[in-house]
Amino acid sequence: MSQYPPDEFDDVPEDGPRQGAHRGLRPTVRVGTRELTAIVVAGLLTLGVGAYSFLEGAGDRAPAPAVSSPGP
Repeated sequence: MSQYPPDEFDDVPEDGPRQGAHRGLRPTVRVGTRELTAIVVAGLLTLGVGAYSFLEGAGDRAPAPAVSSPGP
C-alpha cells in the first residue's frame, strides 16, 4: 500500500465533535398543529377541485356527429 504525505485532514482531535457528511447534527423537524392543519386543508381543497373538474369535464364530451358520405 502506498503512503501519502500528511495533510490538514490528518490532524483531527480525538475528542472533538464528530461531525461530517454522515455524522452531522440532525435538526428535528417539528410541525405544529397549525402547519399540519394547513397542509391537510390544502390537500383536501386540491382533491376537491380535481374531483369537481373531473366530474364536470366528463359531461362536456358530445358524441361526434356521424358524417355520411354521398354514394356514388
